[in-house]
Amino acid sequence: MSVDFELDRDGAAPPPPPPPSPPESRQKWLILAAVILAIGGGLFARWWTMNRGETAPVAAATEAPPASPETAAAPTPLPPMDQMDPYLRGVIGALSTRPELARWLATDGLLQQMAVGIDRLSRGASPASDLRVLAPTSGFAVEGRGLTRTIDPASYARYNGLAETVASIDPAAAAKVYQTIKPRLREAYAALGRTENDVDVAVQQALEVLIETPIPSSPVRLMEGKGATWVFADPALEALDPAQKQLLRMGPENASRIIEMLKQLQQHLRQ
Repeated sequence: MSVDFELDRDGAAPPPPPPPSPPESRQKWLILAAVILAIGGGLFARWWTMNRGETAPVAAATEAPPASPETAAAPTPLPPMDQMDPYLRGVIGALSTRPELARWLATDGLLQQMAVGIDRLSRGASPASDLRVLAPTSGFAVEGRGLTRTIDPASYARYNGLAETVASIDPAAAAKVYQTIKPRLREAYAALGRTENDVDVAVQQALEVLIETPIPSSPVRLMEGKGATWVFADPALEALDPAQKQLLRMGPENASRIIEMLKQLQQHLRQ
């Protein structure tokens, strides 16, 4: 079993020098959902404001003449791929003041990070190594004694802010604006050398991975793994993709909120 698939075990001293804990940093793959949705909502709001303007209410469709190609407002052009960071910081910063987004926005290569996250999630993997800035500040914890161990609910609370961020975004707006940023996102995805799929396919595959995560109705039991780790006692849960197992570690309430949001986003993207 790869250490990337394991949970941190409490009470064990980290090896020197202490690298970021794989499962702790693995929570960061979830920023993909927050980022895509946040950019979608933010860009759509900005696009609508810039193109609609503060005009009087539009007359009924039967009374208003159709706009000619000469008078129709042209879409706002996107910056080149290597100049997208300021653009994304502006629209996302205007969308939300949540610290999860603020920390990510302070990094560079935002579009490239999105492309990497989409690519890895589409294969069930984790983009944790590229998103260490979003690691939880508190550690993973378990409850119980002996062989009867479960995830401490306090561990779930570490992800409340991220779940709140994702759930707060309008999926319809996100889907509409995905089409706006897709030319640059497609360029960043193609730069990864992934020629077998377009970014549209990869996004749908990533959504499927997360949406298909089973949410247990009872407390999640753990057992000792290799080294200073915990693994899921249920073989079916331990066999899930790393991204799905991380979603489980957010707790049933947070995971359910995110999955519901992603289902709505998926429906809008397919329209």
